Amino acid sequence: MKKNLLYILMMLLGFGACDLNYEDNPNEAAVPPTFSIFNDAVKEMVDDSRDEWFHGRFTLGTMQYWAQTEYTEEDRYQYRESMRETWEDFYINLENFRKVIQFNEDENLKVEMSKYGSNANQIAAARIMMAWSFNFMADSWGDIPYWSYSTEDADFQALDMDNEVFAPVYAPQSKIYPDLLKQLSEAADMLETSEIVFSSGDPIYGGDAAMWKKFANSLRLRIATKILGVYPAAQAHIDDAIADGVFTSNDDNAVLAFEANQTNGSPMMVAFETRNDFAVTSCFVELLDGSRGSYGADPRLEKYAQPNQFGNYVGVPNGVSNNTSVAFKWESLPGYDIIATDGSGTIWQVGVESLMTYAEVAFLLSENNAWDQTQYENGVKASMDQWGVAAADRDAFVAALPAASAENVMTQKYVALYMDGNTAWCNYRRTGYPTTLNLPGSSYSMNVVTDGEGTVETFNYTFEPINSAVTDIPYRMEYPSQESTLNAANYKAAVAKLADGDEITSKLWWDVN
Repeated sequence: MKKNLLYILMMLLGFGACDLNYEDNPNEAAVPPTFSIFNDAVKEMVDDSRDEWFHGRFTLGTMQYWAQTEYTEEDRYQYRESMRETWEDFYINLENFRKVIQFNEDENLKVEMSKYGSNANQIAAARIMMAWSFNFMADSWGDIPYWSYSTEDADFQALDMDNEVFAPVYAPQSKIYPDLLKQLSEAADMLETSEIVFSSGDPIYGGDAAMWKKFANSLRLRIATKILGVYPAAQAHIDDAIADGVFTSNDDNAVLAFEANQTNGSPMMVAFETRNDFAVTSCFVELLDGSRGSYGADPRLEKYAQPNQFGNYVGVPNGVSNNTSVAFKWESLPGYDIIATDGSGTIWQVGVESLMTYAEVAFLLSENNAWDQTQYENGVKASMDQWGVAAADRDAFVAALPAASAENVMTQKYVALYMDGNTAWCNYRRTGYPTTLNLPGSSYSMNVVTDGEGTVETFNYTFEPINSAVTDIPYRMEYPSQESTLNAANYKAAVAKLADGDEITSKLWWDVN
C-alpha cells in the first residue's frame, strides 16, 4: 500500500518516529519538552499560513488587498503547485500539537511534562491551536483528513499513525465544523485559569490561561457565525461563547510577534525584504481614499500602503496581463509595518502576525446583534488603534461612518482584516461583501503614472481570468496534486462531492450566499 507523503513527512520530521522506550529505560528517554514542541509548532504554523505563496499570492490577491506587478498568473486565477504546499506543512505542525497532548496524557511522561505547566492547560492550548489550524484548512479546501481529540468517528482518520492509517479518508465539512465547535468549548472548559499554560515557550499569551480561554471562545464565535446558515445548532455556541467571555480589547489579540531582523523576522517581511513586485490594489486604495464606497478618507491608508515617489497613494489594478503589468512601476507598495522595506531591504521593524483580533470579534458581535451600531464602531476603533492611527483621526472617521448595516459592517470588517486574507475570503464567500472588488468580466478605468517624470495617462482594462470559467473570486483552493496519486481513492471520493470537481469554482458546505 502506498503511503501518503504527508504522513511520511510527519514521521520523519515530527516526533512520530522517535522510539521513546518509556518502559525499557524511562530515565534515558529522549523526550523533548512540550513547551519547545508547542513554541515551534505555533511559529511554523504562523509562518506557513502567512507565507509568500498561499498568503501573499493567493488570499491577499484573491481579496484584492494586493496585486502582482510581475508574473500576474495568480491574480488571474492560475495557481502554481507551490500554493498547495501549505497542506503538507499544516499536517506536520498538527502532528506536533498532537504530541503535546500525548506527552501530557502519557502515564510515564505527564509528571515530567507538568514541570512546564499544567497538564490540562497544555492539552487545552494544543486543542485550540489544532482547531484554528483545521478550520483554516477546511476553509481553504473543503473536506480534509481530520483528527478529533474527543470524538470517535470513522471519518476522522488523520494523524492516526499508531494504527498505520497512511491514506486517511477526507472527513466531510458537515462533521468537521461542528466538531471544531465542540473541541473549542471543551478546551475552554478544560483550562485552569489559576494555573499557567506553559512556564515558557508560549509565544502568543505567555502562559496566561485566561487569555487562552478568551481565544477559544472568540474562535468558536467566528466558526459558529460562519456555519450558522447551514447549521442552526451553531446559535447555541454563539450564545455560550459570548457568555463565557470573548475578546474585549486589543490586549486580548492572539498575535505572534517577530524580531526586527531577517533571521527571526515575520514571514512576510522575510519574503518581501528586497522585493517591489507586489503593490496595494487600486480598488483597495480607492476604498480607503474615499473615491470608492461611502466611507470617506480612511486614516489607515498611510498605515496599509506607502506613497509612491511623487507622494501619492496609487494602486495597481488586479488581474492585468504580464505584458500590461510592467506599466505599473510607480505604485504604492504595502506599508512599512507590513513588509518593513521600500524594496531595498534596508528597513526592518518588529513584525506582528495576527491569528484573531478584538476588531474581528466586535464586528461579529455587531452581526450577531442585529448589526449593532456600538459594536460596529468598536470594531473600527479597535482596528485603527491596532494600526497606530491617531485618536483624533480615528474619532473623526468613526463619527462620520454611515449607520451599521450588513454591507457597512462587513465592508469595514474587510478593511480591518487587511493582512488576514483567509478570514476576509471566508467573509466574502459567506456574505458577498465587500461589493467594491473588481470581479471577472468587469471593466475598469483609472489614471496611471507612466514614467519617472510623473506623466499621467488613462488606463482601461477588463478583468479576464486565465480560467474563463471563473465568474467570481475563487471559492476554494485545489487539492495538492500528490493527493490524486498517493491517496487516490479517498481523494476521488472527496472530489466527487464537489459540484465542479477539484476546481476553484466548487463551493464549500457553508457557502450558500
